[in-house]
Amino acid sequence: MKKYDVIYESKECISCYVHPTKEWIEYSGVLTIKDGGKLPITLEMTFVPPHPYYCNMPLQHSIKAKSVTYIYLKVIKYLKKYNTELK
Repeated sequence: MKKYDVIYESKECISCYVHPTKEWIEYSGVLTIKDGGKLPITLEMTFVPPHPYYCNMPLQHSIKAKSVTYIYLKVIKYLKKYNTELK
């Protein structure tokens, strides 16, 4: 299996609004784009403390997709599961 090269990498800050508590939470992420493969774009998200008290959100989450647009659509769906909204 061929190992693909990284052609672009950036740090992302994903801020979310928590509806029931009216708090803000944040994930820091690394967006990586490779030069080939079925799903060449990945977003590795790490939760930035403090953790919201009402739900147990994962501290780390990884998303893979075929384009940057699909990555952020998956981020929105992921956050909706925890009653948060991307801002």
